[in-house]
Amino acid sequence: MKTITIKLPENQAEELNIFIKEKNYPSKSEFLRHLIMEKLETNKKEKAGFLILAEKSMKKIWDNKKDDKTWSKYL
Repeated sequence: MKTITIKLPENQAEELNIFIKEKNYPSKSEFLRHLIMEKLETNKKEKAGFLILAEKSMKKIWDNKKDDKTWSKYL
């Protein structure tokens, strides 16, 4: 495992401590790891969504009779 150090102003650090205790996280590390994993998963879902939109757009471009007629000469 790698270690990440985060420096916060004292008031923010105290707010973080209180929040972590209220939410019953075992440690600050677990809390931060959870946030990072959640964000990474969100990015994966967002990327998948864009790929689906791109696929639909490409389908409109490639699925047409004119192209099928042209490509049938070569395939």
